[in-house]
Amino acid sequence: MNIAIWGTGTFGKYIEHQLRSNGAYSIRYFVDSSKSVSGQKINGREIISPERLQEIYADELDFVLVAFLNGIEIYGLLSKMNIGRFGIIWNRVLEAGMQLADDLTLDRNIVWNDAEYLGGPVLRSLETNIVDGCNLNCKGCSHFSNLFDRDTRVPFEVYCKDLKHITEHAHIHQFNMLGGEVLLNPRITEYIEYARKRMPYSDIELITNGLLLPRQTETFFRCCAENDVTISISGYPPTLRLKDRITEIMDKYGIVYIFREDVKEFGKNLDLSGSMDQCEAVKKCRGSRCAFLRYGKIYKCPFEALGNYFFDHFNLDISLQGGIDIWDENLDWSMLAERFMQPYEPVDACRYCGEEVRIAWEAAKEPALEDWVVNKGV
Repeated sequence: MNIAIWGTGTFGKYIEHQLRSNGAYSIRYFVDSSKSVSGQKINGREIISPERLQEIYADELDFVLVAFLNGIEIYGLLSKMNIGRFGIIWNRVLEAGMQLADDLTLDRNIVWNDAEYLGGPVLRSLETNIVDGCNLNCKGCSHFSNLFDRDTRVPFEVYCKDLKHITEHAHIHQFNMLGGEVLLNPRITEYIEYARKRMPYSDIELITNGLLLPRQTETFFRCCAENDVTISISGYPPTLRLKDRITEIMDKYGIVYIFREDVKEFGKNLDLSGSMDQCEAVKKCRGSRCAFLRYGKIYKCPFEALGNYFFDHFNLDISLQGGIDIWDENLDWSMLAERFMQPYEPVDACRYCGEEVRIAWEAAKEPALEDWVVNKGV
């Protein structure tokens, strides 16, 4: 079969390298929207523009593989281009160094545009805390976890009710469970099993600092493996001391896992004056791609969802308004999905996001306002 790979970076080259020895597929082209690389070649294959792809697709290609991080963002574009068949590869294939199946059409790490479960709106990603408290309590935590009690968590019934409602209206491409520290939730296997039940074709990740992984039961690890959940481990200094032990456990149970980059710094950026340029702030925001589910609402980012808890904790006369009510009977789910495909659309909370200041990572024994704030305003 003749195919094109959309993506000329590390991901695209990684997939091309895998498919070299697979005689079932012949890579004819690479695709890139950047005019600066159009006409160049990668291992003898020409890099073409999306416009050129549209011209030649019907005559020369059987399908297109999208191979770059968050490739789901161009799902709408490819659909409008009338590309007959295309598959979007999950991020974890690159991040976890996975091998694709010999028969690409059977690989669950590829979302095909003609799959029945994509019959409606597609949410690029959605994440939610299942625990608000943490065992590490990083200074300047973007989820304000060190301000919550250690055992504070979203009730299982609320979690199930919200997920059921969302998945009845839209397909979630990637779903992240996080906190706080997810492994503090004593019912975590139930949260995992319900997520997979509602999202059988989604990339589900459990994001953890990893410190409690060596203490988990065999039941937990088998649950992760059987439900094909990726465990994403943040590389905090205490975690890295356990890396070999964690890796051994993950490999033992055949779990897909990712060790994130070493965490040496955090960033703080809250400007309490509320005078920041929202459009400029969202362009610099690390959280603008993180649609966040919280008690029946979807927010632009964790700060929009959790900021009021921070303001209340420090007795600040500030209140954020925002979030989209998923229970609104008039909610247009297609419009919602399209909105969250646009990471640079600002919200009111962006007024409080100033220039980021990098600080050395450390655990916070006594959280202080200055751990998050760069300008206290007037």
